[in-house]
Amino acid sequence: MKKQFKSPIVFIDDDCIFCNFWGNYITNNDKSNSIYISIPSSDLFKEAMEKHSNLPNPEETIILYYKEEIFTKSNAVIKIALIMKSWYACLAIAYIIPRIIRDKAYDIIAKRRKSILKDECVINDLRKKEKFIT
Repeated sequence: MKKQFKSPIVFIDDDCIFCNFWGNYITNNDKSNSIYISIPSSDLFKEAMEKHSNLPNPEETIILYYKEEIFTKSNAVIKIALIMKSWYACLAIAYIIPRIIRDKAYDIIAKRRKSILKDECVINDLRKKEKFIT
């Protein structure tokens, strides 16, 4: 598992269809082909928790673990876009918006996330991918 920590890892809430949709989106569109997706029940998350006691709960926010740093909420989204390369890097312009505003927007979406995409089924699709770590 130590080798996997060198790659960016996105921890998502696996009970959230909206989160799983974005996990699929990342794995399907990651031009760097370096981002892995994992869930709170994984050994990888437990290992990360041992290293970083301040690691938030992935059921409350997206977490990007990259180069021994933790990114959450809007910072995680922007950093993921930068890592994915291609036109997604343009999202870095969002850094000019103060983090408190970006995170407030993130929180509004996060609060409603379980009611978004209710009828979709993307969880099993994500679990089949080689970039999904359990």
